[in-house]
Amino acid sequence: MTGTFVFGYLYRLMSDIVPDNERQRRLIDVSGVGTCLLPDEFIAFTGEIRSVIAMRADAAPYLFLDELASDKAIVLSGDYSRVDAVMRYCQRYSGRLVSDEEFGHIEERKARNSTYAAQRKRRLYRLLLAARGTGLLNVENAPDLTGFQDWFEKPVGDVPFLIPARRFQRILTDMRRARDGVRIEALGDRITILPHVYVPSDQSVPAMYAAYAGAMKGKTVLDMGTGTGVLALMAARSGASRVVATDSNPNAVENARINAALLGLANVVETRGPGNLFETVAGERFDVILFNAPWIEGEPKTLYDTANYDPGYRVIDAFMRGSGEHLSDGGVILLQYSNISERAGGGSVTRLRQTINDNGFRICETGEITRKSRVTGTWERVYLYELHKDGHCGMV
Repeated sequence: MTGTFVFGYLYRLMSDIVPDNERQRRLIDVSGVGTCLLPDEFIAFTGEIRSVIAMRADAAPYLFLDELASDKAIVLSGDYSRVDAVMRYCQRYSGRLVSDEEFGHIEERKARNSTYAAQRKRRLYRLLLAARGTGLLNVENAPDLTGFQDWFEKPVGDVPFLIPARRFQRILTDMRRARDGVRIEALGDRITILPHVYVPSDQSVPAMYAAYAGAMKGKTVLDMGTGTGVLALMAARSGASRVVATDSNPNAVENARINAALLGLANVVETRGPGNLFETVAGERFDVILFNAPWIEGEPKTLYDTANYDPGYRVIDAFMRGSGEHLSDGGVILLQYSNISERAGGGSVTRLRQTINDNGFRICETGEITRKSRVTGTWERVYLYELHKDGHCGMV
């Protein structure tokens, strides 16, 4: 086929994927590869790409940082072992992608730090791989990618496309976890994960809830934003009389249902949804409400991100407003939160404490740990608040 015919055929294939007024911006010519689609879900990470170059992964490592720092996007090629090494090198030294001088003119500290971090992340995401279907293009000895596009927000089908290397790494990790299962020490068992569901890979988070295992025995429990169902399963294993697990993410609802069946707890754990916050439990009250809340202020870019990002703190505010009418007399809320947005200047923890007070709750106990965030790569302090409505501290 002639080049013109190939491009025309590719263009028609993409017509159902990209709207007419967006299509030219999302088709990118790559030397040695051809015309590739940059899917919308990845543009959310890379921003608009104005310049792209192809580089073999056996080039000197610092060259990749230099090109990314100059606002270029790079499409990698070569043996996968070298490609993987470049991806990890650039991630390790991503601080070099932005100079302090670039945003020195921004006087307000919060705005300066936020802009700096966003630019660093955006440039790191411009390290790209070209692929088609379930295979990488111009990359030898690549891993098996069967089922790879199941982890996309919108699979692109059999057309050449570009994917950020960092997103590629995350999908490979999640595919392995889905295949092998994830062992949760606090649960004493392995669970499976589905695409677009938050992975509870950090053992410290469910471990904080394990300290309350005895308080759930014989109680009715609501697990808000259940994700894979870990906290609901822990409550059931702790002897809860009934557990309702709900989530706004349809994949999470199905994931929790599967895990409850795998662990033989489907008779105790009832999964509901998808539904926002208390939509699926209208008129019901519970002795214990569990919520591992999204704690990063900002817009989620993917369905997966909804477990982590809370734009304008709307989710946590709505949760606190609605909790009172769903909590039994003398009941308790176990709310997990992080100071990661507080450290960025957002005042999230200070704000949350005020919101808790404004809605008539009292913080009776606070557990805390320090860990490195898988999402942002920075250190954060995670809190577990024990909240009571009537001002009387003590479990039901």
